[in-house]
Amino acid sequence: MNTFRMKLAAAPLALALALGLSACGNNQAEPENAQAEPGHEEGEADHGEGEEGHAEEEGAGERVTIPAEAAEASGIEVATAGPGAIEETLNLTGRIMLQPSARAEVHAPYAGPVRAVLRNVGDNVRRGETLARVESAESLQTYAIVTPIAGVVLDRQTNIGDVTSDQPLFVVGDLSRLQAELNVATRDIGRISSGQRVFITGLDGATRVEAQIASVLPTADAHSQTLIARAPLSTSQGSTLRPGMAVRGAVVTAAQQAAVAVPRDAVQTLEGRSVVFVRVSADTYEARPVTLGRTGATQVEILSGLAAGEVYVSENAFLVKAEIGKGSASHDH
Repeated sequence: MNTFRMKLAAAPLALALALGLSACGNNQAEPENAQAEPGHEEGEADHGEGEEGHAEEEGAGERVTIPAEAAEASGIEVATAGPGAIEETLNLTGRIMLQPSARAEVHAPYAGPVRAVLRNVGDNVRRGETLARVESAESLQTYAIVTPIAGVVLDRQTNIGDVTSDQPLFVVGDLSRLQAELNVATRDIGRISSGQRVFITGLDGATRVEAQIASVLPTADAHSQTLIARAPLSTSQGSTLRPGMAVRGAVVTAAQQAAVAVPRDAVQTLEGRSVVFVRVSADTYEARPVTLGRTGATQVEILSGLAAGEVYVSENAFLVKAEIGKGSASHDH
């Protein structure tokens, strides 16, 4: 494999000069080759030297130079290779739901006609905020219908002029307090218990949240014959998870130590081989072919190619791969 160095922001003029110098070098080499032809022994020596150089090229990995400032701005992070836990997981499917205490059905305590409706589906509300006003049929006084929790109005089942009943007028939910409800087959009941770590992933693969199994319901669903394992989620304000969404859950059931382990995203595929990008200097990265072992929920074992103590790209390794790809295209051209 050819070894090359490439600046992240190389100017076209510099590339043209490099190509020109390379062409000049090739032209100057022709007379020397012509003089070497009469001497068979010299030719053999040159051939042996060429084989040695070829072997060096095959043993070296492709390299790319990325200035430290550019790497930091791109979010490229490095870590020191060392031991890690390879976690065995059990994959489950399920849905995102509101935690029981994060959902409130708002009723009218006294029967009577609805005189005002102040909030609609999708509105954000504060705890104690008025959602509607109802006139009591007994006292003929109007009183406020307020929400007991802060959140979003998920449902509205009333209009002005309606007479209240025992049905809820509104449903309010706190979308920051969600939980994954995962389906556990009867054959796997013994492998799932409270306290286990679980990685919740949306079907789009973009959203990934770490949580913990809080409980496993004691009864099975009559239709699916599965038990429900609940894992409360701590989600940020910008989270894309919503109640009702289908998700996958990878429950960690066991863990084994590996001498060298790296994050799964640190391993990239380059020209059909698994590689890890090793930082060989302050701003130079080498694509190092590696042999993979066991794969866990977040880590993968490295059997060879990366030694403990070496510094490698642990975050956004795909960006380094992209830069090497740009250099390969330029070199082939």
